[in-house]
Amino acid sequence: MTLHLSHPQKMPVPSFDLDPQDSGCADRCSYWNDDVCYVKNNPNEKYPSRKNILKRNLKLIKSPDFVRVLTKEIRQTRVNDFRFFSAGDIPDFESMLKVIKVCQNLPRVRFWVSTSRDDFLIRFLQTEKIPLNVTLRLSAPKEGVPMPKGVIDYFAPFGVVFSESTDDPEMANCHASIDGSSCGDCDHCWDLDFKISRYFIHGKKAQKAFKKLKEKS
Repeated sequence: MTLHLSHPQKMPVPSFDLDPQDSGCADRCSYWNDDVCYVKNNPNEKYPSRKNILKRNLKLIKSPDFVRVLTKEIRQTRVNDFRFFSAGDIPDFESMLKVIKVCQNLPRVRFWVSTSRDDFLIRFLQTEKIPLNVTLRLSAPKEGVPMPKGVIDYFAPFGVVFSESTDDPEMANCHASIDGSSCGDCDHCWDLDFKISRYFIHGKKAQKAFKKLKEKS
């Protein structure tokens, strides 16, 4: 039995999630502030059971038991792939170190760690290396805007890969975000050779909000 893992509908693998507001993600994210965030617009996030698991997860990641407990829970699932943060983000630098330690404990599992915390990455990469079984995918800071070239040039030599969003389905390279289906057999987001994942802004509410945002600019 796992108390801290989620099973997103689109992905065939479990994830460890946090509340975007409690983890600080919403405070620095233009997606959230502009109502383009898929998590913010997802009615499933409002269920009491969902809110409870996110509260448990925040308490766990702040505790000294996180590495032991999460390593055990992921091992019990017998999965080959795992995602950190299909909702929320790394709340502090110490939590990032804990996440990486979990990944190191499970070398046979491929981990996809989504984050916008370039500040934590800079600090981490000053002294550490990204484990071989970890895909650290840094999110572009603004919806519909490509990752700045300077950011790519700085992080790419360390093995960091990237994600962006677009309202042009012809520019997107994530089929699940375009047609609303599941990931299926696609594992691009875990693939270090897939340098930029470009997601179509999905969800009618998010698309409507982004359209209004563009009209104002």
